[in-house]
Amino acid sequence: MIHRFTVGDLACAVISDGQPEPPWVPPLTEFYTPATGVPEHELRAAVAREGLGRTTLTCAYNCLCVRTSGGLAMIDAGLGQGFLGYGPAIEPLVGRLGDGLAEAGFAPSDLAAVVFTHLHEDHVRGATRAGELAFPEAVAYAHAAEVAFWSGRAGELTGQQHRPAREAIRLFGERLRPAEYGIELLPSVHTVDAAGHTPGHTAVLLRSRGERLLCLGDTFYDPLQLAHPAWRTPWDHDAARSVASRRRLLAWAADESLLVHAYHLPFPGLGRIERRAGAFAWRPIAAGS
Repeated sequence: MIHRFTVGDLACAVISDGQPEPPWVPPLTEFYTPATGVPEHELRAAVAREGLGRTTLTCAYNCLCVRTSGGLAMIDAGLGQGFLGYGPAIEPLVGRLGDGLAEAGFAPSDLAAVVFTHLHEDHVRGATRAGELAFPEAVAYAHAAEVAFWSGRAGELTGQQHRPAREAIRLFGERLRPAEYGIELLPSVHTVDAAGHTPGHTAVLLRSRGERLLCLGDTFYDPLQLAHPAWRTPWDHDAARSVASRRRLLAWAADESLLVHAYHLPFPGLGRIERRAGAFAWRPIAAGS
């Protein structure tokens, strides 16, 4: 699946790495749990207020390519081929980024840069393949705190958690460039503080000719987190900081009517944030519009 659009002079394309279908869509109860401060009765009541009667969420993997004057860049790289972490049935449904790039007219060697919002495996595995880099000409960017965390904390994490991040760090080597917040990585591509989900979690702001797009990575997984911005998930490293970052970024996006890219929302993951009843709501942009 490919969705093309522009941000000022920047030609952009959301390319899906996959989007699991029923019965492989994950249950809401795996994302919002009593252990993360979301009692079961509160989750049930929130879903009832939606009026949709759902028990699952759509967990898409929306990778964003952007043509800058410094070359073609991709923001996050999907789960990649051969992913079996959720069981064999999921494998045909993800790892489609390579086919999508080809369909969009890009070769792997066309990528000049890969920008990681963070180094969780569903954002980084697609950048490597069978012990090699999937994009042989690309440099990579991730926040310095993110690189330090995944490089130095392996003893506290399971193999499944840390292996893809460490593999990407090793393979990119000196071509992995630790970044900071508030800088321009490439022409028109800027980093924004979104820490909390992971130590160096980074939002990416595209800015060209007065138009802007804010890529929020894993700032939220589902519209329920907009209506309930204090809700956390088991994957948030620093709970309090993740909530503070989410509130700040959602308020900014709503108040300035920013176009938003949400990595895990249904394809293409583009929309705008609106203020609603003391919290926020999602107004999606349909693919092809």
